[in-house]
This record gives sequence, C-alpha cells and structure tokens, in this order.
Amino acid sequence: MGTTFVETVNINFEDFSESFLTCATCLSTYDQFKRKAKLLPCSHTICLQCLLHMEELAQKTETNVLRCPMCRELAILPPGGVTALPSSFLINQLYDLMQKQRKEAIANCSLHSDQQLMYCETCDRVYCISCVPSLGYSCAEHNVLPFSVASKRISEIIVHKAKQCVGDLDQASKNVNFEMQQLEKNVGKIDSELSDLYEKILKMMEEWKKEFICNTEMLRDEKRKVFCEQLKLIDSCRKRLKAELETSHVDVQEMRSRTEKVAEIAEEITALMNPRENSFLKLQTEPKKFLSEFKELLTNFGTVSGSTTFPGLCTIQLAGPSSSNVRIDLLLKTFSADGKRRNSGGDPVTVKIKLKDNDLVKDEISTVMIHDQDDGTYKISFKVTASGHYLVWTEIFDRPIKTSPLLIPVSSHHSPFWQFGSAGSGELQLSQPTKICQDKKGTIYILDTGNNRIKVLDVNGHYIKDVYGKALNGSSTVGMAVFETGEIMTLNWRKKEVVKSDVHGNQLQTMTFSEFEEPVDICIDSCERILIADASTSKVFVFDTLFRPLFSFSTEVYSSDTRITCVSVGINDDIVVGTNSCLLVFDGGGKFLHEIRLTELSSKTSLMPITCSVCRNTQNVLTAVIDVKKNRAKIVVSQYKGQQVFSIDSYGSRLRHPCGICIPNVGWDESFFVVDSASCSVRAFRYH
Repeated sequence: MGTTFVETVNINFEDFSESFLTCATCLSTYDQFKRKAKLLPCSHTICLQCLLHMEELAQKTETNVLRCPMCRELAILPPGGVTALPSSFLINQLYDLMQKQRKEAIANCSLHSDQQLMYCETCDRVYCISCVPSLGYSCAEHNVLPFSVASKRISEIIVHKAKQCVGDLDQASKNVNFEMQQLEKNVGKIDSELSDLYEKILKMMEEWKKEFICNTEMLRDEKRKVFCEQLKLIDSCRKRLKAELETSHVDVQEMRSRTEKVAEIAEEITALMNPRENSFLKLQTEPKKFLSEFKELLTNFGTVSGSTTFPGLCTIQLAGPSSSNVRIDLLLKTFSADGKRRNSGGDPVTVKIKLKDNDLVKDEISTVMIHDQDDGTYKISFKVTASGHYLVWTEIFDRPIKTSPLLIPVSSHHSPFWQFGSAGSGELQLSQPTKICQDKKGTIYILDTGNNRIKVLDVNGHYIKDVYGKALNGSSTVGMAVFETGEIMTLNWRKKEVVKSDVHGNQLQTMTFSEFEEPVDICIDSCERILIADASTSKVFVFDTLFRPLFSFSTEVYSSDTRITCVSVGINDDIVVGTNSCLLVFDGGGKFLHEIRLTELSSKTSLMPITCSVCRNTQNVLTAVIDVKKNRAKIVVSQYKGQQVFSIDSYGSRLRHPCGICIPNVGWDESFFVVDSASCSVRAFRYH
C-alpha cells in the first residue's frame, strides 16, 4: 500500500478577482461604493462608474437609453437612472466571499522553494520529501497531506470544537439555572409542608382547648346545680318565715307550735348558711415540663437534609446472575462531585426497565424494588418472565447517572451461585451425599452417606465440623431430618432403622417397625410428627415424637406407578408424596387433596419426582425430577395449588442425580440447596 495523498485545488486570489470581479469596460475591480456591479437587461454586468459616464453621453443623443458595451443591445433605463438598475447578486456574493477569505500562504521548504511541506497525520510530523526521503518511506502506510491543507483542517476542527464547547457551556448554564429553580421550588415545597403541619397542629390545639373548656363547663354546671338547689331551699325557708311573721294574732294554744316551727326554720337556716358546694376549679398541669417536652418533640421532629450525590459519577452494575423468573439484583453506587464514595443514603432514585428487542424498546417492567442500604449504595431488584436484553434507566434527582442506560442480558438458563464439595473424604469433600437440612439457628447439615458422616456448615456455608456415629455406619443412611431442638433424625434403609442422635452423633433413641420394607425418606412436621416413606409398600407411616405409630396411608389408588420416591411437609402440615409418576398432596390425616403438576397442560413429557420441598412463604413447590425419555435431571418450580411455573436446568453445572432439596429459613433469601450425589456436591440456586 502506497502513501495516501490528499489532493486539493488551490485558487489564485488575483487570477480569480481579475476573471470574475473586474469590470470589462474599465478593467477596475468591483467594490461596494463607486464601482458597484450593476446588472443590465441583457445580463451583462458593468460597474456603476462606467454606467454614469455612458448615461451622460447617451443624454446628448437619446434620453433614458443605453447601449451595452459588451453586446451593443439597447437597454431602457428605469426612472431613477443607472443608479436604479439592479445590483448583480452573483458578483456581490463572490466579492463578499473573497473579502472574507484570507490569502493562504502555501508553506514550502526553505531549501526547495518548489516543494510543499507535507504533514503525516499518523506520526504528527511535518517534513519535506526532498530533504528527508526516509520519512517518505516510513510514512508509506500513513495518511499524508500538504501542510497548508492540514493547518487549515486543524483550524477548522479547533473552531468547530470551540463552538461545540460554547454550546456545551450554554447547556451547562441552563442545567445549573434549572437546578437552582428546582432548589427554590423545593424550599417552597418544604415551606408549604411546614405550613400545612403548623395549621394541623393549631387545629389540634384548638380542639384540645375546646375539650378542656367543655370539661370545665361541665364541672361548673354540676356545681351550679348544687348552688341553685341550695338557693331554692333558702327561698323556701324565707317564704315560710315571712308567712309566720305576717300572722299578727298569736293564739295562746298555738304559741308553742309556732315557736317550734320558728326554731325548726332557724335550724334549717343554720344548715344553709354555708354553701353546700365550693367554687374551686383548677387546671392541673405542669407547664414547665410540658413546654420542655414539647420543645424536645419539635427538636426531634425532623431535619432538613441535603445530598452531595453527583449523578454524573454514580454507577450501577449487576450484583449476581441474571436469569428469567428469578430475582435479578443490581447495585447502585453513589459518588460526590469530587469523586468520593458516599456513605449515606436518602437520595430520590428512580429506575425504569424495558425489554430491548431489535433496537425497539418494549413495555416497561412495572415492579422494581429499590432498597436504600444507608451506606451510599442502593440494591435494585426486579424479575422478568422472558429472556432477552433489558435496558435499565437510572436517575437521581431526575438526572441520569454515568452508566445509564445499562444493558442487561437475561438468560433462560439458571446456574448455581454457590457450590460446596467435590469427590473425596476431606473436610471440603463429599462422597455420595443424599440429604441436606437447616436448623432454626441457620446451621446446615449435609448427610455424607459415602463417608458415613454428617457435615456441618455455618449459616454462610463455611465448614465447621464432621459428625460421626454408629447410626451413620454402613453407607446406607438415606434420610435425615432435624428437630427444632437440634436433635438429628437419620433413616437407614438397609437396617430399616430410625435413630435420634444429638449434635455430637450420640444415639438417644432407636426405632424399627415391622411394616418397614424399604424406607427411603423421612421428614418432621411442625407438630414434630415423624413421616417415613416406604417405597416397596407404597405407604407413608406417621409416628409421634416417642416413635409411637399414629397411622399410615397408601398411594396405590392415586398413582399409576405407586412406588414412593420421597415425602415432604406441605402447607398447614399437609403431606406431599412423590411417586415414580406424580407428586401427590394429602392432608395431615392422610386424606388425598390434589396433585401438583410438574409439566405444562399441553406437555406429554413423563417426569419422575426424586425429592421435593415446599416454601410456605411463596407457596412454591421445588421438585427434582428426571426426564424419563431424555434421562436428564432438572428442578421444576410449581404452584402449590396450581400449575408448573418454570424449570431450572442448572446450565453450566448440570445436575446428574439430585436426591435432596432444602429451602433454608435463615440467611439464604429466595434460594434453595440441592444435593447431587453423582457429582458429590451441594449447590444453591435462586427460585423466586
């Protein structure tokens, strides 16, 4: 590939002016004053000075008529003479253009006057091909152009960028002014809110005052009633006494009785001398204490807070796997304008999520949860049912953040986000594990059947210890359940034995049952009843905590292939039983209720349940199944009283023989554990 030269056409300023901007009559250059370019009707252009001379000569022979000096065609002058002739628009435009354009000096080599200096854009160097031919060879693959052209181009680029920067500064000024306006609006909003609250407090105080006055008036009325009754008695005595005094003649026989009446009235008057009620009323308050507490209440009512968050530096990113039908978490980190991480929350964050399909943005996801973690970060969660690419628009203060919009690919596959174990007998290894449980403290127990032990992990999935015991010997323990007290129940299918042990592996109680033929699974309900599934008899046996048999029931009537594979506790202590062909639900007394679908209504796929677990919060049923035709394992998520929701294919870490499922109650939100005996591992997936 040769050197790339950019060819340009250089126009000589003097030649161009002589050819296009010179009057053909007087050979003078046009200007905007005495030698204005005037256009004749024949389309020829003559300067104004020449036309004035021609007009003077024409008036001697013929008035208002000129003959074009170029084509000799007669031209009738307008009433205003030659000055009223129209100007030549084209000549004037060319004249203005040439006046604006500065003469460009072509940069030539000082040693070779006929050789232009060249400029290599790649190397950013100016050189002469004649002086330094080696540079010409080294720039053979580069873009080379004359230095004069490069200089002009760079000048134009600088001017363009400068104008762009000016426009950006104008926009920045608008943005700042808008934010200042919003600031004033927020101040007005706070003022309005405080005024409304003040009015409400005044209203409450008025009601409180009215209530106190009403109670005071009621107490006053009660006292007035007593006073009025006493006044009535006084008036009655006064009337009786006046009646006695009005009798002027005193009969000797009635003297004694009248004396007694007057004495009685005197006694009544003595009793009525003191008011039977008092006027005492007092407001029982502690004004100093009340005012102090009220002031403290106002002080603690609230504060006006601001924020130093700068949206242009804030970022958002995925915080975990992104799969359909399960929660997808994003983490928003906020920064201040100086680039420092924020350590407090309270910012108004808005998030919009839409599906991007072939550059078309479809319907918005309505349910988006934003959790302020009060440390400058925000956890954003949402769930979608369809796979695809989703755009996440994030704004703070109605301004987009740095990484908005964020493109998130959502897959239909589900991969584990946590895994424990590998084949072996070490502390972090397993051999044919079968079951997993969690107690109320969050401790995780894994039944490591091949190594004859129970592996104990903390709530975060970190190894604590191994538990050994006689009940675990023989590599035939297939079932495990944990009481709330921490005691462990294990089921040995070969010995047909159930053993209760403490957390150290010491046996506390042992039980065998004559009807056991092939016990395969065990669980404990909320009443601490022990449920044991027997594959050969197709029965579920129910015992109390003392291993006393309560009842049993069979699944033969409700399933085409009645061999039981698992048993679990459902909602309201229902009993969920898995057979080779279906998943059945019985009530706590063994009465059949309904079947849980593991496939869609239109599907004819045959799935065999291996193990299951029920989430009481979401009422979802998680079932590990085997596709009989494809011989492939997966996890099916179904509604407890409905249809199949979706399936988990464990993409990238396929399940080969799942045999135990546990939905933890502590520390693992919306997740579940599944034990895979073939890969000697335990994995955690999200299901909601």
